[in-house]
Amino acid sequence: DRIKRQAMVNLGGVISPFNAWLIMRGVVTLPLRMRQHSESAWKIARWLESNPAVRFVYYPGLESHPQHEIAKKQMSMYSGMIAFALKADVAAHNRFINSLKIIIPAVSLGHDESLIVFTGPDDERNHFYPPEFTRGHLRFSVGLEDADDLIADIAQALKACGL
Repeated sequence: DRIKRQAMVNLGGVISPFNAWLIMRGVVTLPLRMRQHSESAWKIARWLESNPAVRFVYYPGLESHPQHEIAKKQMSMYSGMIAFALKADVAAHNRFINSLKIIIPAVSLGHDESLIVFTGPDDERNHFYPPEFTRGHLRFSVGLEDADDLIADIAQALKACGL
């Protein structure tokens, strides 16, 4: 039960044979996709960091990230994953997600479409995160869409929910 609860659910330690086949099938374009994910995420993370409605942004490509210097030494690209939070309550975070038009509210990583999920203050995994995350945060997996289109989507969603 402990392995199932912790590894399969929280860490994704087991995939189906079909999913494994799909991953192997798509590995041929992985370098191109990773470059696009990383370049777009870096641009979006910089934009988020400068936005007054954003409480914090965690992205290893930003100099403000606590492990940025380590990431610079170890990585040639910084990935397509961004964690951030709004200067808002749980309800406003949910209104923000519901106002997005391009970015899809879903739980996954590394998809070709941009996906976002809100992890609230009551989430059982909050003890894994830095203290500022415990009030809730957004986990954003940047897809292959144009970065400017994604920024525009985030901007319109912030405006739609009054932030």
